[in-house]
Amino acid sequence: MAKWKLVIGVLLAIILLTVFWLYHHRSEAVYNRIIQEDGYELSLVREGISAEFFLKPEWIPEREGEENRLDLVISKQGDTDIVLEMVAKREKDFYIQLNLVPHPNRKAGQLLSTSIIEGGTFSTGNFQSWQLTNSKGTEMLKGQFGTGSGPGNLSNIFIDDTFRDKFANGAQVRFSGYYLYGYRQLPTYYASALLSIFYIVIVIAGLVMLYRQREEQEKGLAWKLIGYHLLGGFTFAFNAVRLPLGFAVYWLFFRKSNTNRDIKRKAAVFGLLLALLQWVTPGIVGALDLNGKSAVIHRVSIEELGHDGIWKMIAAQLRISDQAKVNRYEAVVSSGGQPQSFYLHLVDWDTQGRYIHIEANYDGSEHTVKTGHYFTDEWQQFPGTIPADYFFNKVQSLQLANLKPYGGEYKQVKLELQQYGGWVSYAIRDAHTFGVDEEGAYEIKKEQLPVQGIWMTACGLPEATHPARGCENFAHYLFDIEGGSLRDT
Repeated sequence: MAKWKLVIGVLLAIILLTVFWLYHHRSEAVYNRIIQEDGYELSLVREGISAEFFLKPEWIPEREGEENRLDLVISKQGDTDIVLEMVAKREKDFYIQLNLVPHPNRKAGQLLSTSIIEGGTFSTGNFQSWQLTNSKGTEMLKGQFGTGSGPGNLSNIFIDDTFRDKFANGAQVRFSGYYLYGYRQLPTYYASALLSIFYIVIVIAGLVMLYRQREEQEKGLAWKLIGYHLLGGFTFAFNAVRLPLGFAVYWLFFRKSNTNRDIKRKAAVFGLLLALLQWVTPGIVGALDLNGKSAVIHRVSIEELGHDGIWKMIAAQLRISDQAKVNRYEAVVSSGGQPQSFYLHLVDWDTQGRYIHIEANYDGSEHTVKTGHYFTDEWQQFPGTIPADYFFNKVQSLQLANLKPYGGEYKQVKLELQQYGGWVSYAIRDAHTFGVDEEGAYEIKKEQLPVQGIWMTACGLPEATHPARGCENFAHYLFDIEGGSLRDT
């Protein structure tokens, strides 16, 4: 009978733990923890993300109070569905309502919001933008409508009945008021929880074992063992050095107890040992952080986000700091400057003095970014290379993805950052050399060399040629030139 009780107890414990785990990790709970930044890091990737759909005239109700419930998923961005929930009629107008339905991943991903999220607080941004156009692309209402947002991620546009006739043939509706965020679960979230559970189990098991080793009966012995354990584990921090003050007090005043002296001493030593173990916990958690060296970010589109948006997404999910530097950048772009793929090697620096090497491969056909990282103790190029934030701002502002090879048209162009992304003294006289500024590319004359700047090359890829070989018609480009643009010199 006792065995059956034990089995039933274990099964009930497993069921309760399973129910708790499922409840704790349901989509709503995970989403709330993400936006509250409870165990997660959340970073803004891009503002003004849009969704567009065609409003059919038959969707617009005619009677006051009538709601045409649609619940149509009109777009997917990251881990979020953009849903056209309803078109409804009020007394003097009708309105369209959009909502966001998140499907968050427990580890990392991207989500949309109608609000700016900072430290768990929410504020309305400046991108509450609606646009309604007819079949000719002409603006229909020119701002003569009302808007609303909330609760949650609801967005509404209110259109007066006097404009109803304009919608007889439907309308193209575009809303550009979403904010795209990247999120990542903090690596210490579960590690700390597991270590806490580990400590509790060890303490209970250890004290129970000591209690069973008692040599004689003593009133309140269990509470005394807990007290000796806590006293032995008490430490005092002085100038960042932890001193075992509690164990010193035990040794000076309590080690000569008259009864059960041996197990009381063991309880105090046990407390001291656990305190020592807790001192190295950050190192243990850091070691656990090395797990998951590779990851895949899904549903990312460079057409929607741009180079800087992809970079911010990578930085958000991999916890890349502002001090990260670009070591290598290669991209294959179309003739129109649309990236089809790119390889990125970043180097960051952590609190333990190690260099973190992050590699990212973007695949435009699959809309994925595959990432990985490794560590080194030294990296001599770090001080002289270009900060990642700065580089991707330049890619966007100078339109570096539109750089061309010298002569000829190619369906594919390979771009490459030279010299580990550092500022160089460029003096190649027999090459086709150009400068890049806000106005575009311009030729650098031989007599203007040498030039200090950041160096990129562009070359053409013949059809059916792998990007790793067969590149031709190299053009050399320099931007961020020391002393400013050489365009008019």
